[in-house]
Amino acid sequence: MAGPLRVEHDVEVARWLQASLSDTFSVATSVPPIFDAYARILHPATLMTPTGTTDAWGNPEHASREITWAEAAELIGDRVGERQPWTAWLDRFGEVREGHFVTGHVLPDGSSIEAPDGGDIAPSLLAALTELLLDEHGDAEVLAAVWEGRELDVGGSQVFLAWPEGGKPSRAERKRALRAAQAEHDAAFAAAIDPEVTRAMRAQHVLGLPEEGQGRGHVLLRGRLSSFADPSWVERAGLGWRAEWPHSGRTPNAVWPVEPHGAPAWCIATDLDLDITLVGGSGHLIGRILGHPTIEAERTRPDDPLV
Repeated sequence: MAGPLRVEHDVEVARWLQASLSDTFSVATSVPPIFDAYARILHPATLMTPTGTTDAWGNPEHASREITWAEAAELIGDRVGERQPWTAWLDRFGEVREGHFVTGHVLPDGSSIEAPDGGDIAPSLLAALTELLLDEHGDAEVLAAVWEGRELDVGGSQVFLAWPEGGKPSRAERKRALRAAQAEHDAAFAAAIDPEVTRAMRAQHVLGLPEEGQGRGHVLLRGRLSSFADPSWVERAGLGWRAEWPHSGRTPNAVWPVEPHGAPAWCIATDLDLDITLVGGSGHLIGRILGHPTIEAERTRPDDPLV
């Protein structure tokens, strides 16, 4: 790969991880129950504040910033929606609907709170966690498991076009424009994925986590932990990141040191459907994560539910 990681085609080197995971929808479904202590890191939510301006389509524009769950709780107050068991955020703050549409929590001043991103750990959050791990355990060769689905599956991406009122072209022109836009998008999408990653997926050199046959095959990447300390690593990783789409691309769904085999000092895991990242490690490491000034985390245990 052109970036800091390279594809590991021999998935047997990570088979121990698959064999260690539980199927009980507990913390041990994502992180092996072999560590002294565990924490779950809460992915930041987003506060959208109206700017008083509109875009070219007449839609209100918003300024956005990340907020912690603690800050969200203060802002939401008693406006909790219908609690759902699907994610940690929905279990805590509920799902808010407007008719048939799911919306964020709307505040009295017109601001709204959007739920955290799920399925990936943000590069900035991974960088903060990496700096702590480097200080605690030093640099190490690591394996990273990256889901082969969203942002790596070119066939799953579809383009939609819209035209302003009064400027709508004919049906034939719309079809031509859509075909051209789809082709351009597919080419840019494919160019953002390292060919070696694509070859691994096509050859099914992927590891099912927590087990095979669930549509959760993961490409394995090998590199140094220190690679993740700079959030810009994603720009060179060949994992679907594109400059025109700031939040595109994938980040690791699991990372752990290669040595000692089957008994790493720590493990990080982000479930495909959840808005938290789990970490297992020593009691001292977990204590530092819980006390970190920029990481919002809670203590958990292997037999605690994932949500």
